[in-house]
Amino acid sequence: MFVIEGTPELIPTIYLARPLLLVSAAVSAAAFELPFFSLFFAVLCGLVIDVGTGGVMGLTSIILGVVCYYESSWNNKYIKNNIYFVLLYSAVCSAAVISLKFFIFYYIKKYDGASAFYLSHYVPRILYTWALTPIVYFITMSVSKTFRKEKRKIKVRKRRKSVPAKRSSAGRRRARLNRL
Repeated sequence: MFVIEGTPELIPTIYLARPLLLVSAAVSAAAFELPFFSLFFAVLCGLVIDVGTGGVMGLTSIILGVVCYYESSWNNKYIKNNIYFVLLYSAVCSAAVISLKFFIFYYIKKYDGASAFYLSHYVPRILYTWALTPIVYFITMSVSKTFRKEKRKIKVRKRRKSVPAKRSSAGRRRARLNRL
């Protein structure tokens, strides 16, 4: 996702804004995985975002990790997994990540016209990230279903064969016919 979002002219810019697809990927993966795996994946995505955008190392990781951990634990206990909740989490997470970066790099330093800059550059980035979340969600869902099918196939292959009980002559004939 990082390579896709960084490739020039692959995803068009809207008002000079490019989406953070890794935020959508972390939130979408958390919908299908266990809490600790989603925490690990979100922290990894956050570190890649921080390295790629030149931000404070670990800031995005903390926000993504917390949101994805709670999303995954709530999805497993209280909420049924669907696109609506993933869109809600994506809106919260992308707004938190992008707004916090704005707050640290522009608002604290008291630049002139910071609010106009936020409205013209950061709000479109939040909305663009949120708008591409359904595409990333369906890609993540198909990958997750593929791996779940593989797990089932492996489990079937590892089953032990039980020792057959003594059969009657009719049972032996049926077994011989089934083998053919």
